[in-house]
Amino acid sequence: MARRELPPQLLQEIRVLAEGWGKIVARRAFGDDGPGLDTDFHAMEQIAQAAANGLAEGALATLLEQQAQALGQQLPCPDCGTLCAISREPRTLHRPGGSVTPKEPVGHCPACRRDFFPPAITVAPG
Repeated sequence: MARRELPPQLLQEIRVLAEGWGKIVARRAFGDDGPGLDTDFHAMEQIAQAAANGLAEGALATLLEQQAQALGQQLPCPDCGTLCAISREPRTLHRPGGSVTPKEPVGHCPACRRDFFPPAITVAPG
């Protein structure tokens, strides 16, 4: 799949949004008064890391599902061009700090008797 660089401004906006959610996580974890004096930095890091992993997994699962939905119900076979139904199969993708298991689109061509993953769409640089 083509790699596309995202605008730094968009990434900064996402970071600020996530920072706001971090404040909500902190309140949920320790209440409005915050952590007690007996809570060390390591415990705070564990909360932050769990939140970051959950945020990443939720975002990736949503984005992958949106991409899969955009493919539609049928795609042409890459070999013969026959229009083939697309089914979905779980596939675990590992990332630093966790994993996500989207239902990946898979095609089967009855004419060629082969399975295929939907082809990568070429994106023009821009």
